[in-house]
Amino acid sequence: MNKKDLIFKGAMELFVEQGFTASVNELINRINIAKGTLYHHIDSKEQLIVDIYKNLMFEIERVCVNEFNEDDPKEYNKQVFGEIVKWFISNPAKFHYIRLFETSPYVRNQVGRVEETLLGPRKNIMQKLNLGILKAYSPDLIKYFDFAFTRSMADYFLSLENPLQCFEQGFAQAFDLYWDGVALKRNE
Repeated sequence: MNKKDLIFKGAMELFVEQGFTASVNELINRINIAKGTLYHHIDSKEQLIVDIYKNLMFEIERVCVNEFNEDDPKEYNKQVFGEIVKWFISNPAKFHYIRLFETSPYVRNQVGRVEETLLGPRKNIMQKLNLGILKAYSPDLIKYFDFAFTRSMADYFLSLENPLQCFEQGFAQAFDLYWDGVALKRNE
Protein backbone atom coordinates (compact mmCIF):
# COMPACT_ATOMS: atom_id res chain seq x y z
CA MET A 1 0.00 0.00 0.00
CA ASN A 2 1.48 3.36 -0.97
CA LYS A 3 1.58 6.33 1.44
CA LYS A 4 -1.46 8.07 0.01
CA ASP A 5 -3.55 4.88 0.22
CA LEU A 6 -2.31 4.39 3.79
CA ILE A 7 -3.35 7.95 4.65
CA PHE A 8 -6.79 7.53 3.07
CA LYS A 9 -7.41 4.18 4.78
CA GLY A 10 -6.23 5.41 8.18
CA ALA A 11 -8.18 8.66 7.88
CA MET A 12 -11.34 6.86 6.80
CA GLU A 13 -11.13 4.51 9.78
CA LEU A 14 -10.36 7.37 12.18
CA PHE A 15 -13.24 9.51 10.92
CA VAL A 16 -15.68 6.58 11.07
CA GLU A 17 -14.64 5.95 14.69
CA GLN A 18 -14.39 9.54 15.93
CA GLY A 19 -16.14 11.77 13.42
CA PHE A 20 -14.68 14.58 11.35
CA THR A 21 -13.57 16.53 14.39
CA ALA A 22 -10.74 14.02 14.88
CA SER A 23 -7.45 15.89 14.66
CA VAL A 24 -4.62 15.66 12.17
CA ASN A 25 -2.34 14.72 15.09
CA GLU A 26 -4.61 11.75 15.84
CA LEU A 27 -4.30 10.68 12.20
CA ILE A 28 -0.51 11.07 12.29
CA ASN A 29 -0.33 8.90 15.41
CA ARG A 30 -2.70 6.30 13.99
CA ILE A 31 -0.79 5.73 10.77
CA ASN A 32 2.64 6.49 12.22
CA ILE A 33 3.62 9.09 9.64
CA ALA A 34 5.48 12.38 9.91
CA LYS A 35 3.41 15.57 9.64
CA GLY A 36 5.52 16.74 6.68
CA THR A 37 4.91 13.46 4.86
CA LEU A 38 1.19 13.75 5.52
CA TYR A 39 1.05 17.27 4.09
CA HIS A 40 3.14 16.19 1.13
CA HIS A 41 0.19 13.97 0.15
CA ILE A 42 -2.78 16.11 1.25
CA ASP A 43 -3.59 19.83 1.17
CA SER A 44 -5.74 19.98 4.29
CA LYS A 45 -7.89 17.86 6.55
CA GLU A 46 -11.03 19.22 4.89
CA GLN A 47 -9.74 18.33 1.44
CA LEU A 48 -8.75 14.86 2.69
CA ILE A 49 -12.32 14.34 3.96
CA VAL A 50 -13.72 15.31 0.54
CA ASP A 51 -11.14 13.30 -1.43
CA ILE A 52 -11.93 10.12 0.50
CA TYR A 53 -15.64 10.61 -0.20
CA LYS A 54 -15.01 11.27 -3.90
CA ASN A 55 -12.79 8.19 -4.19
CA LEU A 56 -15.47 6.03 -2.60
CA MET A 57 -18.30 7.42 -4.75
CA PHE A 58 -16.28 6.99 -7.94
CA GLU A 59 -15.33 3.46 -6.85
CA ILE A 60 -19.03 2.64 -6.53
CA GLU A 61 -19.72 4.10 -9.96
CA ARG A 62 -16.81 2.17 -11.50
CA VAL A 63 -17.64 -1.16 -9.83
CA CYS A 64 -21.44 -1.12 -9.71
CA VAL A 65 -22.83 0.96 -12.59
CA ASN A 66 -22.84 -0.28 -16.16
CA GLU A 67 -24.22 1.22 -19.36
CA PHE A 68 -27.95 2.01 -19.25
CA ASN A 69 -30.16 -0.68 -20.79
CA GLU A 70 -33.18 0.92 -22.49
CA ASP A 71 -34.71 -2.48 -23.31
CA ASP A 72 -35.34 -3.42 -19.67
CA PRO A 73 -34.98 -0.35 -17.44
CA LYS A 74 -36.50 -2.05 -14.39
CA GLU A 75 -34.01 -4.93 -14.55
CA TYR A 76 -31.17 -2.48 -15.22
CA ASN A 77 -32.05 -0.41 -12.14
CA LYS A 78 -32.53 -3.54 -10.04
CA GLN A 79 -29.11 -4.82 -11.07
CA VAL A 80 -27.31 -1.49 -10.47
CA PHE A 81 -29.01 -0.76 -7.16
CA GLY A 82 -28.43 -4.35 -6.08
CA GLU A 83 -24.72 -4.03 -6.87
CA ILE A 84 -24.53 -0.78 -4.91
CA VAL A 85 -26.29 -2.24 -1.87
CA LYS A 86 -24.12 -5.36 -2.05
CA TRP A 87 -21.00 -3.15 -2.24
CA PHE A 88 -22.16 -1.27 0.86
CA ILE A 89 -22.78 -4.55 2.72
CA SER A 90 -19.41 -5.95 1.64
CA ASN A 91 -17.54 -2.74 2.58
CA PRO A 92 -19.15 -1.60 5.84
CA ALA A 93 -16.36 0.82 6.84
CA LYS A 94 -16.55 2.53 3.45
CA PHE A 95 -20.35 2.59 3.66
CA HIS A 96 -20.25 4.11 7.14
CA TYR A 97 -17.83 6.78 5.91
CA ILE A 98 -20.21 7.70 3.07
CA ARG A 99 -23.15 7.87 5.50
CA LEU A 100 -21.11 9.97 7.92
CA PHE A 101 -20.07 12.35 5.14
CA GLU A 102 -23.55 12.72 3.69
CA THR A 103 -25.22 13.40 7.04
CA SER A 104 -22.53 15.37 8.85
CA PRO A 105 -23.23 18.95 9.96
CA TYR A 106 -19.45 19.44 9.90
CA VAL A 107 -19.33 18.61 6.21
CA ARG A 108 -22.42 20.67 5.46
CA ASN A 109 -20.82 23.71 7.13
CA GLN A 110 -17.22 23.21 5.95
CA VAL A 111 -17.59 21.64 2.51
CA GLY A 112 -21.10 21.64 1.10
CA ARG A 113 -22.11 19.39 -1.77
CA VAL A 114 -19.51 17.57 -3.85
CA GLU A 115 -21.03 18.21 -7.25
CA GLU A 116 -18.70 16.01 -9.31
CA THR A 117 -19.96 12.91 -7.47
CA LEU A 118 -23.51 13.73 -8.59
CA LEU A 119 -22.82 13.95 -12.35
CA GLY A 120 -23.13 10.21 -13.05
CA PRO A 121 -26.35 9.70 -11.07
CA ARG A 122 -27.88 12.86 -12.55
CA LYS A 123 -27.03 11.76 -16.12
CA ASN A 124 -28.53 8.32 -15.49
CA ILE A 125 -31.74 9.82 -14.09
CA MET A 126 -32.05 12.28 -16.97
CA GLN A 127 -31.83 9.42 -19.49
CA LYS A 128 -34.71 7.63 -17.76
CA LEU A 129 -36.76 10.82 -17.47
CA ASN A 130 -36.20 11.71 -21.14
CA LEU A 131 -37.30 8.21 -22.20
CA GLY A 132 -40.47 8.48 -20.10
CA ILE A 133 -39.44 5.62 -17.83
CA LEU A 134 -39.65 7.62 -14.62
CA LYS A 135 -42.36 9.92 -13.36
CA ALA A 136 -41.65 13.55 -14.20
CA TYR A 137 -40.35 14.51 -10.80
CA SER A 138 -37.38 16.77 -10.15
CA PRO A 139 -34.14 14.93 -11.03
CA ASP A 140 -32.66 16.02 -7.69
CA LEU A 141 -35.68 14.61 -5.84
CA ILE A 142 -35.26 11.28 -7.64
CA LYS A 143 -31.50 11.31 -6.93
CA TYR A 144 -32.13 11.78 -3.21
CA PHE A 145 -34.78 9.06 -3.31
CA ASP A 146 -32.33 6.72 -5.08
CA PHE A 147 -29.57 7.50 -2.59
CA ALA A 148 -31.96 7.07 0.33
CA PHE A 149 -33.11 3.72 -1.05
CA THR A 150 -29.64 2.22 -1.52
CA ARG A 151 -28.39 3.48 1.83
CA SER A 152 -31.48 2.45 3.79
CA MET A 153 -31.42 -1.01 2.20
CA ALA A 154 -27.76 -1.40 3.18
CA ASP A 155 -28.62 -0.29 6.72
CA TYR A 156 -31.49 -2.77 6.79
CA PHE A 157 -29.47 -5.74 5.55
CA LEU A 158 -26.49 -4.85 7.76
CA SER A 159 -28.83 -4.94 10.77
CA LEU A 160 -29.64 -8.61 10.11
CA GLU A 161 -27.76 -11.70 11.24
CA ASN A 162 -26.29 -12.64 7.83
CA PRO A 163 -26.46 -9.49 5.66
CA LEU A 164 -25.35 -10.94 2.31
CA GLN A 165 -27.59 -13.99 2.59
CA CYS A 166 -30.54 -11.82 3.60
CA PHE A 167 -29.75 -9.46 0.71
CA GLU A 168 -29.84 -12.35 -1.76
CA GLN A 169 -33.20 -13.47 -0.37
CA GLY A 170 -34.88 -10.10 0.09
CA PHE A 171 -33.55 -7.50 -2.31
CA ALA A 172 -36.00 -8.25 -5.15
CA GLN A 173 -38.95 -7.49 -2.88
CA ALA A 174 -37.31 -4.31 -1.58
CA PHE A 175 -36.56 -3.17 -5.13
CA ASP A 176 -40.18 -3.70 -6.20
CA LEU A 177 -41.22 -1.39 -3.37
CA TYR A 178 -38.80 1.27 -4.70
CA TRP A 179 -39.74 0.80 -8.38
CA ASP A 180 -43.46 1.08 -7.69
CA GLY A 181 -42.75 4.55 -6.27
CA VAL A 182 -40.73 6.01 -9.16
CA ALA A 183 -41.63 4.18 -12.35
CA LEU A 184 -44.16 5.66 -14.71
CA LYS A 185 -46.92 3.13 -15.21
CA ARG A 186 -47.60 2.72 -18.91
CA ASN A 187 -51.36 3.02 -18.42
CA GLU A 188 -51.12 6.39 -16.58
